[in-house]
Amino acid sequence: MDWITTPEGRAARALAAELLTSFPGDPLQVGSGLRRALPDLQSEHAALAVEQAQLAAIALQRYGMQAQELLLTRDGLEQATRPEVARRRAALLKASGASLIVDLTAGLGFDVSAFLDTGLPVIAVERDPLTARYLAENTPGAEVIAGDATLIIDELLSRVEPGAVFFLDPARRSGRRTADGSRAQSERDPQRWSPSWSFVTELAQRGARVCVKLAPGFDPALVPVGWAGVWTSVRREPVEAMLCSWALGSLRTACAIGKETVEFSADGRSRLHKAPIGTWLHEPDVSLVQAQLLNDFCEKQPPLARTDESIAWLTSAGPVVHPMLRSYQVLEVLPNDMRALRKQLIAREIGELTIKTRGMKIDADAMRRELRLPPGGPATIAILKESGRRSTVLVHEHS
Repeated sequence: MDWITTPEGRAARALAAELLTSFPGDPLQVGSGLRRALPDLQSEHAALAVEQAQLAAIALQRYGMQAQELLLTRDGLEQATRPEVARRRAALLKASGASLIVDLTAGLGFDVSAFLDTGLPVIAVERDPLTARYLAENTPGAEVIAGDATLIIDELLSRVEPGAVFFLDPARRSGRRTADGSRAQSERDPQRWSPSWSFVTELAQRGARVCVKLAPGFDPALVPVGWAGVWTSVRREPVEAMLCSWALGSLRTACAIGKETVEFSADGRSRLHKAPIGTWLHEPDVSLVQAQLLNDFCEKQPPLARTDESIAWLTSAGPVVHPMLRSYQVLEVLPNDMRALRKQLIAREIGELTIKTRGMKIDADAMRRELRLPPGGPATIAILKESGRRSTVLVHEHS
């Protein structure tokens, strides 16, 4: 730790990162090149520099994060917040009147940095000693406390004034990893999170303003009474749910971050609007789906309706332009039977097939293999439910 923060350590990390671009996925070659360029470098220092360069490359690939100057750990990266999401959260909390952030699960400091950049003072707590050291290096503007937040919460509560917000990102990993060992698997029991869900809710019951980051699939029905939730996607990928123990202006918000940031807020209580497949089909942004706001969205966009309450496809009789929709013009209804479908596709000289199966338990790759289409032109079909019955539709996507 002492060495990696010295000028020599930073220089070795920079060289390792440069070598990694020449030998991607080959840390042995990177290590050999590093030792040739720096013959006095100790082996453990070389290994640490290569590891940091690899983690910075992962941060760039996974999150678009320029992390060459940060100290990283693999576990810390798995729970990292995307920079655009962290910035938006910081701005939201500041606009809601936060005067101080107490980050109880600070990790490597990605959210802490966003809070600091917004001008909010931060007390950052991290229980893992090594991660806390990295945190202090990554966020020199924060007050860093190495310790378990659950054991020092009384002291922290006594220090802060009413304008403070306690931010938590509970560890939701089980300790088990995927078969290739690359990623920790999720823990589905909220009481086994760290800190546990009961710790989060009890903190709010003690009068603290609490903001908590959760997995994007967190069920809105589980949000405590009086809390507000925001479900966020980035470039149509679900990334997180965020709950606040005070009103944010609406009970639920879907936030889609892309070329622009678009929000839709409602209370989630609208009735179902359902209709047969019209001349247009629409895929709503995943944030609307995770926030369970499809009924509300259809109510506020009157041409829209759902084809079935169990899936996320929307339909309309005419075109609907909205940044939270991906729209398709319906060209023709096709047969569901595989043999008949194959004949129809071949008759239209279709050989390159995109299959949209949102909300259906269909393996698109297996279906393409079963169809065995000869070479032909590209086309897209959507397989969905219409009032409980399966429908296969030939569509054309509109940008």
